[in-house]
Amino acid sequence: MLWRTQLHNGLGFRACAALAGVLGVAACVTLSTPQSGTGNVPVVRGQYKNGRDQIVRIALATAAREGADLGSERGPLVVRPDANSPFVVWGGKRYRGELVITATDSGMLVVNRLPMDDYLRGVVPLEIGNRTAAEFAAVQAQAVAARTYAYKHLTDARAFDMYSTVQDQVYGGVDAEKPQADTAIMTTADVVVLYNGQPIVTPYHSTCGGSTAAVSEVWYNQSDEPYLRPVSDRIPGSDHFYCDPSPRFSWTQSFDGPGLRAVMEKYLAAYTTAPKTGVGRITDIREQGRTTSGRVAALTVQTDSGTYTLRANDIRFVLRDPKGAILNSTFFSFTRDTNGGEVSNLTVNGRGYGHGIGMCQWGAIGRARAGQNYRTILETYYQGTTIGRIGG
Repeated sequence: MLWRTQLHNGLGFRACAALAGVLGVAACVTLSTPQSGTGNVPVVRGQYKNGRDQIVRIALATAAREGADLGSERGPLVVRPDANSPFVVWGGKRYRGELVITATDSGMLVVNRLPMDDYLRGVVPLEIGNRTAAEFAAVQAQAVAARTYAYKHLTDARAFDMYSTVQDQVYGGVDAEKPQADTAIMTTADVVVLYNGQPIVTPYHSTCGGSTAAVSEVWYNQSDEPYLRPVSDRIPGSDHFYCDPSPRFSWTQSFDGPGLRAVMEKYLAAYTTAPKTGVGRITDIREQGRTTSGRVAALTVQTDSGTYTLRANDIRFVLRDPKGAILNSTFFSFTRDTNGGEVSNLTVNGRGYGHGIGMCQWGAIGRARAGQNYRTILETYYQGTTIGRIGG
């Protein structure tokens, strides 16, 4: 029924033309929105505007940068496109909409203010990558997940809605845009994931490693959500998983004694009661239980200075590689060797990449390859939800 609405207002015909150019699809019949149950597609009205009219504010910089002296008494500086270019430029990158630059006590705040649809064009390609025609449903699922996330994070509590980084959604402006992602955004125009009739928080990650996780399994200080429950990514009737084509479906990371001691000295104090200096030798590391989805619930780290507990996702931020990259996931097992009362080697064998909550992006790609449409993908990873749209 959503596609009938789009065809009536002309969007469906434009979408067909774009699909033919990008994907080599001759008709739109295979992209019709599937129906589950009866009734019309739910519509959210009043609180939100449609993607052409809803303005979002994306923080491009929140720290001091070189530039003009913008005294707070002058108010914010608004930079808009001129007759020579349809875009504004910041940090060598082009952006749609306008820039609002404000001096703060901690430096310069640079916010890109633009319509929701234009924002998504700079997000979806960076979050899901370039995909084949057979994987297009995963790009559509990513577009809907990113759109829903953005609507849910609109706020009046601060001067911007979202960061342009992995802290929210990676946003690259005009230079990140791709025709395939544009088509996915257009063919899912204003579509969002709903629970109890309202847009939900839609976390997603690269690779679940076989099962997604509940919120409290990873972010232990946050409450669970009924639509964010562990979901198996196993392909029915097989020993394979939808996300196993991911290059990080399985992985190994090793630490020798000095390397392990170095990361503990550098990061342990930020997540436990360990001293900021003088942690001492790492004498033992033990697992403290498993979560429902099979992830490590906690690690006990025994050192010369005491015994400390790392919980859930905090483990990833301590067990970093030499370049500072966090551990791929908490879906792992490990072995350790000791020598002279000190851990001399720690080998971590893991699966997956990311926090593991919500939509598994590589799982979505695998499901699209298997013929699942974007609605099925989303309703699988966000349990108990419905697919609706923003009205108006």
